[in-house]
Order: sequence, then structure tokens, then C-alpha cells
Amino acid sequence: MLRKYPLAVVSCILGVLSFVHLFGLEKAILAVVLGGLALKEILPGFEKGRKYAYAGIVLGSLYIAVLLVVTIVKGPQIIQLIGKLR
Repeated sequence: MLRKYPLAVVSCILGVLSFVHLFGLEKAILAVVLGGLALKEILPGFEKGRKYAYAGIVLGSLYIAVLLVVTIVKGPQIIQLIGKLR
């Protein structure tokens, strides 16, 4: 059954892996893009495939949002730390 929507499954897996590995921005972006492509390819009636695609899009978007918030909140401290290391 998973063979019918491989892009959706890959999108979901990349969405989860973006949280597991530090600096998973590239995985999160791929999860969102592949999830969108999967939604275009999935035929009506294959709701399980849509759920995987939506999960990948949501997880990837959530990771990107969390990364942006952390960067905005902790950005000045990170810049100071980098300055001290030089």
C-alpha cells in the first residue's frame, strides 16, 4: 500500500528527521516540497497518502518556524558568542 504514494511517505519521514538531526533545515524544506508534490499526485480516495503528505508538510513547516523563532530570540547571543571565539 505504501508503494502507491512514495513521495508522501518520504515527505513524512523527512519531516520527522528534520527534528532528529541538528540543522535539519534542508530536510524540512524537502519535506514541504515533496509533500506538496505528493498532494498533487495522490488520487481521490487515497486518504492515507494525503495524511502522510500533510504530516510531512506540517512537520517541515513547524521545524522552519521553530528555527526562525530561535534565531530571532537567540540571534544576538549567538553573534556575541561567535565574536568571543575569534
